[in-house]
Parts: sequence; structure tokens; C-alpha cells
Amino acid sequence: MATIGKVGNISRCLAKVLMRRSFATLRPSRAIFDVETTKDFEKKVVQSDKPVVVDFHASWCTPCKALAPRLENIVSEQQGQVRLARVDVDEHCELALNYNVGSVPSLLVMHNGKVINRMVGLQTTEYIRDWLKKVMTSASDSSEK
Repeated sequence: MATIGKVGNISRCLAKVLMRRSFATLRPSRAIFDVETTKDFEKKVVQSDKPVVVDFHASWCTPCKALAPRLENIVSEQQGQVRLARVDVDEHCELALNYNVGSVPSLLVMHNGKVINRMVGLQTTEYIRDWLKKVMTSASDSSEK
């Protein structure tokens, strides 16, 4: 019986170590986040010092599912110059209404608390990349004035 107890303790210890290691390597990106509450949106999006792409989506929306990895890759390419906030319209319908989101997927770019551009529908990666580049250029131009 003592041997089984030791093996069980070793297994639990090993499991804890492996769990710590796997979670330590999976640090969430601060540039990409899900909006949890309206206050969270206010703090992380409206009051952000950097431009934020807001992805209004729904879990049942097939184009939204196709758009998500494209957006994540494009935002990651920006090396921290822009953030991505994901808003589920079914969970946060008041935010969708406040920002006149009538269909999903809808993208807004916000900077200094204002919507500076928007896009509706599924687009190609290149189209989104070019669109974001133009938006970022206009955002930096307006910041310099």
C-alpha cells in the first residue's frame, strides 16, 4: 500500500509541475483580448493610449470565425502598435447598439476615445492589412497635430 501512495504523490507532483510549465509558456497577449464588461471596454478600448481594432462578432457567425485568425495575425504583425478587442454581440448587445453595429462581423478602429474607421463583413487578409495600414497612418497623422 505504501508504494501505491508514493506513486500517487509523485504523479500529482509531476502533474502540478507540468501544469505550471505549460501555463507559464502560454502567457496571454495583452494586445489581443476579449471584452468582459462595459467597464472593461471603457478602460481597455475607449481610454487606450494606442489604436484599438474592435471586432464585433458572434459565436454562431461563420464569417466571424473565418475573420478571427486573420485579425489576430495582422494585429500581431503590428508589434504592439495596435490592440485587438473582441466583443461578442450576444453578450454585449448594448455596446453593439452604442456603436451602431447592425451586422457581424463589424470592425471599428478607435483611437483617443473616437471611432476613426469601420469595416463590415469578411475581407481578405491583404485587404484588412492595407485598410489597417491606412487607418494607422491617419491615426498617427491626427495625433501629431
